Amino acid sequence: MKIKLSLLLIFSVVMQEGMLAQKADIILTNGKIFTSDTTHLYVQALAIKGNKIIAAGADEAIKKFVSSKTQIIDLKGKTVVPGFNDAHTHVGPNFPAYRFQLTDNPLEPTPWTIIKDSLIKIVKRIPAETFIIISINPDLLGDTAVRRKTLDSIAPQNPVMLSVWTGHGKILNSAALKFFGFNEQMSFEGGRLDKDANHELTGLFEEYAQYRIGAELSKKLEPSKIINDLKAHYEQTAALGITTVQNMCTQHYAKQAVDIYSTQEFPCRVRLMALPFTDSNELLLHNWDNFFHPLNKMNYVSGVKLILDGTPLERLACMRTPYKDKPNEYGHLNFNEAQLKRYMQYCLAHKQQIIIHAVGDSSIVTIIRSMRSLYPDGFWKNKRLRIEHGDFAVEKPEDINTLKQLGIVIVQNPSHLALPPIMTARFQDTKRQYLQAMQTLLNNKIPLAIGSDGPFNPFLNIMLATMHPNNPREAITVEEAVIAYTYGSAFAEFKENEKGTLTTGKLADLAVLSQDIFSIPKEQLPSTKSILTMIDGKIVYKQQ
Repeated sequence: MKIKLSLLLIFSVVMQEGMLAQKADIILTNGKIFTSDTTHLYVQALAIKGNKIIAAGADEAIKKFVSSKTQIIDLKGKTVVPGFNDAHTHVGPNFPAYRFQLTDNPLEPTPWTIIKDSLIKIVKRIPAETFIIISINPDLLGDTAVRRKTLDSIAPQNPVMLSVWTGHGKILNSAALKFFGFNEQMSFEGGRLDKDANHELTGLFEEYAQYRIGAELSKKLEPSKIINDLKAHYEQTAALGITTVQNMCTQHYAKQAVDIYSTQEFPCRVRLMALPFTDSNELLLHNWDNFFHPLNKMNYVSGVKLILDGTPLERLACMRTPYKDKPNEYGHLNFNEAQLKRYMQYCLAHKQQIIIHAVGDSSIVTIIRSMRSLYPDGFWKNKRLRIEHGDFAVEKPEDINTLKQLGIVIVQNPSHLALPPIMTARFQDTKRQYLQAMQTLLNNKIPLAIGSDGPFNPFLNIMLATMHPNNPREAITVEEAVIAYTYGSAFAEFKENEKGTLTTGKLADLAVLSQDIFSIPKEQLPSTKSILTMIDGKIVYKQQ
């Protein structure tokens, strides 16, 4: 009898613990909750226990999860979305410098005459040796009058760097070359250090010759300065409802990035993606060998990014046909097919996702040819090789089947969709039929994720995705854009079983929005903010 009573007592305790386990710590109720789950897009309420969602549904159905200890958040009809996951960004500290730009509009030119006059005035009023960084339009790279010696004549003591806002080209003066330790004996695989007839550096740097500059600047900073800058950035992303950032490490060398992110937990989950630099011989993949692992609860390292070509703005995107406005230019590949395959084999051997910046159609074809020369299509289906940008990933209907067969994920950047004058100048109308495909991808169930790679306001990027000024036929709906920005981005990092939808069992990462993005006019989207952002079931931002 005593045994039976003991068993009954144990059973009763277990049952009580099980019932208590189903009581929520937090309940969000009376809302318009967009789940990003296409089988059930909207619910009214969520129940959260610990860091997970334990139920989603109608208000009445969620009431059973209430206990005397449950915190009830009345949404009062507010819209809730899964936390945004910025699938493509480059986050780093701000190096102390005098910064100058003529315009915020990327379509506007930056004439050398105006830059020159401004630089003359700047040099007169700032201390010698102060670093000067000037943002320029890509077209200025082609002006051979704007080179090292010209800059030296104006600013002989101040390091000066003219930096194209696309991130693919820079012009440095002699003081800046000395600052970074660049000289005529150096070369970088996949990059260009332009030289004159006397074999002296002109100061023009492109692609892998200049990618390490951000990391070099960061290397000169104290860790406390880097941490403070990163905290400030991630506080801004939290205020916009961004709960995950996939950060491509152009701003740090491997060890510095890992050291910083191992010791810090920002108000954001951070996936660090390796971006190996090059020396004169090769891509320095092995610098990342020992770092592919979780760094702490919020941050981890995975995936390796390669930049195969540039962008159409500098005419560096590698095309099979010449640029419309410069018939002798096709762009170029930063790496040949043998080098590309070595990179792929490294990623596969280290069980890391292959992540490739590729814009031009020639670049896309080279990727696909390399994949198929290594392994048959079936091998690649679950590898989720990512093509970042992929502006010409689809040029004809047959390309759709190829992407599906190979399981390729496309990560698109809506800020790149807003340059119609440039795209019209660079490419024939027939070339732009599927330019920067989005709707075509979704119609054919090809995975699509969204990353900023520019302004990180998700609501601005959602607006641009729904308008697609470069190619309106490829515009998507607000709902589709949010799904791509949440579930799609989680899928693009193999995390769709953990986050990306507001459904049972998923992480409680979400944002309560200041306005209903699904009903307001598109033009009002960029003014949206998060009034409450939650990560791991904890509030990391609340509007004051």
